[in-house]
Amino acid sequence: MSFLSYDHFRLNGKPVFEKASFKPPLKRDATMNNEACFIHVLHGKAMLYATNEQYTFTSSDSFLMKCGNYVNHWVEQQEEQSYEAILIHFYPDTLKYVYDEGLPEVLKYPRKVSYNVEKIPLDEMITTYIDSLLFYFNNPSMVNEELIKLKVKELVLLLSNAKEGNNIKALLSSLFQPEETQFKKIIHSHLYEDLSIDDIAILTGLSLSTFKRKFRQTFDESPKQYINKKRIQKASELLIQTNNRISEICYDCGFNDVGYFSKVFHQHYGFSPSSFRKKEMI
Repeated sequence: MSFLSYDHFRLNGKPVFEKASFKPPLKRDATMNNEACFIHVLHGKAMLYATNEQYTFTSSDSFLMKCGNYVNHWVEQQEEQSYEAILIHFYPDTLKYVYDEGLPEVLKYPRKVSYNVEKIPLDEMITTYIDSLLFYFNNPSMVNEELIKLKVKELVLLLSNAKEGNNIKALLSSLFQPEETQFKKIIHSHLYEDLSIDDIAILTGLSLSTFKRKFRQTFDESPKQYINKKRIQKASELLIQTNNRISEICYDCGFNDVGYFSKVFHQHYGFSPSSFRKKEMI
């Protein structure tokens, strides 16, 4: 990743607080096996893909992610020259070190949750907390180990008392609980997203070679064949049922290149998308 600027504070050898500025577009894969993360978007727009879900976050949004597999796509916007975000990492050993007197109740008793990500409502307390972090990033000489520990505790306290916070509390309690997800469910959740085969493999938690092998065993086709077929089938329905432009249908079905979309469509139906629409509308 090419940073325009990058600052961080470490605890026990691990980065706990990070502030990064970078140029979009940017796509990053993340496999967090024993890690959770709180992210605040200072400037920018992100499409976050979890195993079965997709989220959109823009400037001033905050969200909490438990351990899992993710693809984070920072989407370019015309009015934004550079993007900036604050990341706060949670690790089991770091939290035990921070809470040397014993973990708080919210972290002691894990609950089962069906989601990996939760948006944090923006309120005065979260805003003030983020402002305080920006102050310390601008004055790093004031930061020591005790302050980092206090700021971690403060965030956990804010999250556990967030407005409409039942989902947040449940997610906070299960930060390091691995998710059990069916392979087919992950594939079908992301068929029409702008994700590569490599991205989807990341979301399943498998290596690319293992993913391809399991995919063929499950669907009796290669990932490329199956996904393109499903996307083209959806495109054919949209061509008949809507007046959307070819380019819109292309992007709605998970393709990011109109030329490639037209080529795959022609291979499947023997017509270009526009010719197919004319033929079906007669």
